[in-house]
Amino acid sequence: MKLWRELLCSTLLISVARGRLLRQPLAPKQAPAPILGKKSPIVPASAYRQVLHNYENVQYYADFKIGGQNIAGIFDTGSFELLVRSTRCSMCVHPTPPYDHTKSASYVENGTTIKHVFGSGPCISYMGYDEVDVGPMKAKDQAFWEIIEHQIQVLDKAKFAAIVGIGPNFAYGNTEETLLMSLGIDEFSVCLQKPVGSNGFLTWGPEQTNLQKSDYATAEVIGKHHWAAKMENVTFLKSATEAHLASMPCGNGQPCVAIVDSGTSLIAAPAAALMALSEQIEPIADDCSNLDSLPTLRFHVGGQLLELPPQAYVMRIKGATLEADSVWDILFFKPKVRKIDMCMPAFMQLDMTSQHGPVWILGMPFFRYYHTTFDRQAKELRFAPSGPNCMPTPYSATNFAALEDDDETALLTVGKKRKRLSRSPMDVNIGELVPPRLSGLIDLANGALMEI
Repeated sequence: MKLWRELLCSTLLISVARGRLLRQPLAPKQAPAPILGKKSPIVPASAYRQVLHNYENVQYYADFKIGGQNIAGIFDTGSFELLVRSTRCSMCVHPTPPYDHTKSASYVENGTTIKHVFGSGPCISYMGYDEVDVGPMKAKDQAFWEIIEHQIQVLDKAKFAAIVGIGPNFAYGNTEETLLMSLGIDEFSVCLQKPVGSNGFLTWGPEQTNLQKSDYATAEVIGKHHWAAKMENVTFLKSATEAHLASMPCGNGQPCVAIVDSGTSLIAAPAAALMALSEQIEPIADDCSNLDSLPTLRFHVGGQLLELPPQAYVMRIKGATLEADSVWDILFFKPKVRKIDMCMPAFMQLDMTSQHGPVWILGMPFFRYYHTTFDRQAKELRFAPSGPNCMPTPYSATNFAALEDDDETALLTVGKKRKRLSRSPMDVNIGELVPPRLSGLIDLANGALMEI
């Protein structure tokens, strides 16, 4: 039996730590403030490229301001609202500076208290309005939520104090404008550089390149709330004669849906699909010594072929030797022996079914190899292989050489030999992983479908 299958024996359902799953109004502390008249946003004349700081290759965060206060946040395409750790939370751990409404001259209280229920526990938030600045952009009277109580472990040690939702539409049951709407942004792109420890970039507005729209692989956004596209197939197999096997991982011959999520550390998929994929690949050596012989992972998204080389879907575990079981349970392919410097597939388990079929999450490993453009107006996703400095290069369904190329900084001289870091897996601190932040898991427990 292959190693991947042997590692399944103790697999548990993933605890989704980053998803707003239920919005339950609590008794307001006071009467809600009057609805504010929206002011015209301040937007740059050209695209603004924002640096995404890399922490342990599993958290990418950027700096912005709320009420003039510097806050670090994850800019998350998998969610909608702006939530921030607050000084109102007396029991919270604050590894990074929280938001303090008393220090803001532009803060307006709303008075509504909401209970967000996550897979890993509840989060109680207090609604307000304040000025939000992202680089040269400014949104007046932006609706946001102060976290005043939570039981979400990742927030107690994360490098970020806020989750900035940049989903394509309103949040479930909410009519407050999202940050994208308030800033007047219809198009943005995300790319993470390949070398270990490198930063990423979030570009607000159309990317300034010489590429034409035809140079991208384009997929229609079929999600009402999420950046989701139809996915017809996922496989390690090439041969057309093996098509009946290749269709198994996506959903027993039925289409799936892929959510492109900048806030998820790994690739998430249904257990049955990951089991089927494990049958198509040889065991991954603990020391990654057989990385060069592993096959390419192929996704068919929106009618487009998108490939990931082995170094994208294999990770090398660093640290967390003595971490609690709950941390290791995030992973689908669990090692029998927990140790550092161990290579394994970079997959999480996520058993969710939507109106479009089983749900897959294309997280950070995907963004390291594909410069991804999110277009609200055209309702489409555009993919281009990531080149040096995270700039997009022309897409070709028959030539993925750009995926293997490194930035110049990724070439190391080892003695008289040149070593390509792109042929090495990503080093990951398992204790800092960020699972998907998706809606609908509680409803799924009652047999309902997740509304993408």
